[in-house]
Amino acid sequence: MIIKKDKSTIQNYFQDNSGVFGSYADFIAIAENEDDISKFLIEMSEKQVPVTIAGALTGNTASGLAFGGAVLSLENLNSIGEIKKNDDNSAFVSVQAGARISDIRIKAYQSGWLYPPDPTEKSAFIGGNIATNASGARGFKFGVTRDYVQALKIVFSDGSKSFIERGKIFSDKKGNISFNTSKGIKHIKLPEYTLPYIKNAAGYYNYPHSDLIDVFIGQEGTLCVIVEAVLKLVPHFKDVFGGIIFFQRHNDVFMFVNEIKSISKKAKEEKLKNVINAMSLEYFDKNALDLIRDDYPAIPLEAESGIMFEQDVYDDNTDLLIDKWYKIMQKYHIDDDKVWFASNLMELEKFRIFRHAIPEHVNEIVKKNKMPKVGTDFAVPDGKLLDIVDFCQKEFKNSGIFNLTFGHIGENHLHANILASNKDEYERCRKLYIDICSKVVELKGTVSAEHGIGKLRHIFLEKMIGKEGFEEMAKFKTSLDESAILCQDNIFPKAYLYEKTCN
Repeated sequence: MIIKKDKSTIQNYFQDNSGVFGSYADFIAIAENEDDISKFLIEMSEKQVPVTIAGALTGNTASGLAFGGAVLSLENLNSIGEIKKNDDNSAFVSVQAGARISDIRIKAYQSGWLYPPDPTEKSAFIGGNIATNASGARGFKFGVTRDYVQALKIVFSDGSKSFIERGKIFSDKKGNISFNTSKGIKHIKLPEYTLPYIKNAAGYYNYPHSDLIDVFIGQEGTLCVIVEAVLKLVPHFKDVFGGIIFFQRHNDVFMFVNEIKSISKKAKEEKLKNVINAMSLEYFDKNALDLIRDDYPAIPLEAESGIMFEQDVYDDNTDLLIDKWYKIMQKYHIDDDKVWFASNLMELEKFRIFRHAIPEHVNEIVKKNKMPKVGTDFAVPDGKLLDIVDFCQKEFKNSGIFNLTFGHIGENHLHANILASNKDEYERCRKLYIDICSKVVELKGTVSAEHGIGKLRHIFLEKMIGKEGFEEMAKFKTSLDESAILCQDNIFPKAYLYEKTCN
């Protein structure tokens, strides 16, 4: 274990993309192996020192930022094993928690495989992605991180270790689960609050008949330290194409997306070939396009919104599929001359940079204004997206505060960013976000579909599960983290831990 205390050398552990300032810790502990982690957690538990687990610090919710205690960094646990083929036209690879997504994807690609989860931040660590159940632009077709985690090696705060494999241990009808660790059997009971049956990254996983491994995915470091994972890989596509389509009318974009989604869903369910089957569908509103217009002056001035799409190809039918996309565009009176088209992976990467430029510019504004980011991460069920978009636009207009919306429209999952320039605006932004979350919950949606709750979104999660849900969370956390030292204040307020202790 490497210990760092010098303030001049540890400052980079105290900032992420959330815009939150004031993070600090007594020291940084950089693990060299899992035994380091086990011994360290035992010592910290005995001394009751809070431990914040830090990955690449690319998150938006301050979940990796410490406010006292110690930081446990997994940066040196970054090995990627050899890829091994399964019998079902898939493969797997073992990776340590500090391995970067970009490195995993490159190694898979070199062997003809694809690690499908596609988070915006390719420099993120896989451990952080698992801890938040991250997804990304290609989640429309490929799903989320959880769908590709086959096994986890984890360490608990009492120093015990466990290797959890998918498909081996499930909760019973009452949510009870028992499993082995290096120090004996742990018995846990899942919280009883209800989560929506859509893409969701808010709260501890507790769906009926839960696979134990899923309980440790999306727990934001509050239950254990993820040390290593076995990931599923799929065959890499043979070809790919995509484009950016600009729309002059607000409602056209939603009708277009609904039709593409319907065709793609049928293609996936019926395993159809030679039909439209989108890999990603990304949305940008007018303000998002205007934000990057200086970088991309070719954006049509009359554009009210835009869609970026990708389609993967596995046979020699690229031209046929491109023609089908253009026929759909013509149906919605889209000017072919104003469609930006990419016919290969290299060209498409430029569009992905275009997409990434929006949150990059947002982060620059956040740092300049020195106000925390207020950005939604909601998702709603099919048929409810236009309801929440119209609600947001009305509220944004009334607020007068600069805002922009972009995100994964294929999954009804959008990021509405409301950017405060001062403390008064920030408080108004938070109030506005609460109102949006109330509407999302009314529509049976989730307040976080991708980024998790962290330290910034407690009040929004409360709209989903209530204070009773937080109490259940505190009880559940301490059933696995008895000393309650891990990533305090992530997901739910740490005050609930103190209340439990006092009671």
